[in-house]
Amino acid sequence: MEKLILIGAGGYAKSILDSIDYYNYQVVGFIDEFSGEKEHLGYPILGKCLQDLDDMHRYFYFISIGNNKKRSIWYNELKKHHLRLINVVDRSAIISPRAEIGNGCFIGKLTIVNSKAVIGNDCIINTRALVEHGCTVHNHVNLSTNSVINGDVVVEEGSFIGSCSVTIGQLHIGQWSTIGAGSVVIRDVGNGVTVAGVPAKMIKKGAMLG
Repeated sequence: MEKLILIGAGGYAKSILDSIDYYNYQVVGFIDEFSGEKEHLGYPILGKCLQDLDDMHRYFYFISIGNNKKRSIWYNELKKHHLRLINVVDRSAIISPRAEIGNGCFIGKLTIVNSKAVIGNDCIINTRALVEHGCTVHNHVNLSTNSVINGDVVVEEGSFIGSCSVTIGQLHIGQWSTIGAGSVVIRDVGNGVTVAGVPAKMIKKGAMLG
């Protein structure tokens, strides 16, 4: 059984712990740069950084941080040290055999990823999210609970798709953009903007790009 360390001791870790493959991985603890606690959810806080470990290369890793930017920083740090990231895929998720899933992704409860969809690295496809056929979801994206992206949508790096939002087919969501919860997206969204409403309209632009 492989030893697994989670990076980030926050609320998102609760979902990760529910969905880990415990037949193959044993959680040994957390790394969290901000926590002042000794444990989280019954597991020890092992340190604030990779260098606090006895031997960082002994372990497998998963980044249990919801914030896309912070998660991307940790992803790049793990890759710099050539460390091993796993995917956490809940047993209730439905993933087409013709879909592609990258590295370091969370696929949550009752999620559906349909034929020819491509999910990049370090993505969150959260509870009951739907990724329809032919979609491309680039690195460090978060598709929140019950969100829907319909066929052939492209979601660029770092974007956040809010809970219960719907994006109609064949649209393009730019880098590091935000779709508000409950929105209906009927046209392309540019880079670094926030849209919300039914239909979704831009409410903020100039957000920080990754």
